[in-house]
Amino acid sequence: MSVNYITAAATQRLQVVVDGMKGLTYAASTGTATVPSLYIGTSSFVNAQGTTGVTGSSTGVLAVIPLPVAGITVSARSLSLIASAQSANATGSGTAANAAVVTSGGVVHTGGLTVGGTAEGTASGKEVVLGASTISSGQSVSITSAVITHP
Repeated sequence: MSVNYITAAATQRLQVVVDGMKGLTYAASTGTATVPSLYIGTSSFVNAQGTTGVTGSSTGVLAVIPLPVAGITVSARSLSLIASAQSANATGSGTAANAAVVTSGGVVHTGGLTVGGTAEGTASGKEVVLGASTISSGQSVSITSAVITHP
C-alpha cells in the first residue's frame, strides 16, 4: 500500500518543488496547529486521503492515538510522527494492517500507512511500528516508531 496525502497537501508539496526550480525561498507555514491522531486499523479500515467523518467507531478502527504536535518533525527525507513512544487503549480487536493520520476535524490527511508489530516480527519496512500488531479491545496499544520516508 502506498502513502497517500490529502489533495491540499499534495498540491503544496508540488508547489515547493516548483518554487525550488524557480529559485524561490520556501515559506514557513502559518496558522494555529491542532492535534492530529494516528488511527490504527484492520484491513477493513478505509483510510483514503480526503475521507471525512472518520471517528474511533469507524469500521475497522482498533485504536486512536493522539500525536503531540511538537513530536511531528521533518529531517532530510523523513517525516517522524512521534518523538517518543505514544500509546492509547484499544477500542477494537483484530490485527493491525494499516494506519492514517486524521485531523482533529475527522479528515484523513495522510493514509495508506503500513503497520507492523515487533512482537510478531512484522515491523521491518513498515511506516508505523507497534509493540504488537495483534490487538484486543481495552489493551494498551503502543507506537514505538512512525516515520514516512520521501523517495
